[in-house]
Amino acid sequence: GAVRPWGALMRTLMQHGQISQSRENAHLPRVTVVIPVYNAATYIAQALDSALAQSFQSFEIVVVDDGSTDGSGAIAAEYQTRFPERVRLLQRPNGGLPSARNLALAAGRGQFFALLDADDVWLPGHLQQAVDAFDADPDLGMVHSDVGLIDARGASLGTWQRDWGNEPDAFLAIALRREHVACCTAVFARECWEAIGGFDPLFTGLGCEDRDYWLRIAARYRLRYLNTITARYRVHSGGISRRRARMLEARFLLQRKVARTERGAPIAARMLA
Repeated sequence: GAVRPWGALMRTLMQHGQISQSRENAHLPRVTVVIPVYNAATYIAQALDSALAQSFQSFEIVVVDDGSTDGSGAIAAEYQTRFPERVRLLQRPNGGLPSARNLALAAGRGQFFALLDADDVWLPGHLQQAVDAFDADPDLGMVHSDVGLIDARGASLGTWQRDWGNEPDAFLAIALRREHVACCTAVFARECWEAIGGFDPLFTGLGCEDRDYWLRIAARYRLRYLNTITARYRVHSGGISRRRARMLEARFLLQRKVARTERGAPIAARMLA
């Protein structure tokens, strides 16, 4: 069988009282919320408010202002001032989404990382449900759930049609586009990041950096889909998924990359199709 990840083993031992956290670690947040922002001044406060309103309270928020020119950084800085124990702001020249997320991951102290883009929002029970899933099954690498779709003004656009229950192999489901992981619902263990590294900067400006990351996790760990809506995904003209030509380029790049891996090589032609 698969080798039990060290981090998963440690979580199991702590749950059963066989080891205890050090005094230092006991004060660390269990979850690091990762929020990259680039020119999202219209929405960033809503994203931060939804994170701060979580029923699960052992978390920190790391915001990376990726060279915004519209005041996004100033809004995030205000939250850092108001909630200094919760919010940390990192600012840098514009470098793109993958490396902005990577900066937050490197700065995070949590046992788990939860992704929230600056134009999306969480429902209050999002983190609690994810952490409960990890606590019930410490071998999991990532937990994700469903989203409601909203427009630029926050009005409902319905939901995605999901069928994760009929696809036991998460790697195949994602690689062959049978199913999708909603990025703003993804919560993954620190040990995944330690094992596979960060998001690939090759996808900067293209998209698909998230699908690449889910595939790299799924190649080594189990994923769990929670059949419940825990977040709102915003559909608007500024979203990268609207840039069709770049998204197509990203999909070809992803196919070539996955084709070079042990799990991906046997399905490379099916991915291309």
